Amino acid sequence: MYTEIEVTVRYAETDKMGITHHSVYPIWYELARTEIIKNIGITYTEMEKQGIMLPLAELNCKYMEPSTYEDKLRIRVWISKLTPARIVFNYETYKVETEKLIATGSTVHAFASSKTLKPLNFKKVFPEYYEKIEKILL
Repeated sequence: MYTEIEVTVRYAETDKMGITHHSVYPIWYELARTEIIKNIGITYTEMEKQGIMLPLAELNCKYMEPSTYEDKLRIRVWISKLTPARIVFNYETYKVETEKLIATGSTVHAFASSKTLKPLNFKKVFPEYYEKIEKILL
């Protein structure tokens, strides 16, 4: 299952050259990740209330073409891997006007207890959430 969100590059997200700063992409990835979790039927708020945290373990981004102020972008996200300990999200960023792929990325998150921040076996502790995510893997 893919989920897509659209964003418009804000002036504050650009650098002196007028190009979207590289640090903004992870923020957009978080927006997309939050949306796919909602589309599965879970929210981050629910997960955190249940004691689940998803700390970031790895972030990758490949920038192929720049985006600039007021560009409309579409970020596509999907879950490519799920284990009892980790989840991997993949991202593609497109310019809406041209449909051109301008960046790709991925994030790896651990499942951790909100009380101890120690890893937990997500499949064992929250089998209903694990099953929902497992159904939409690509």
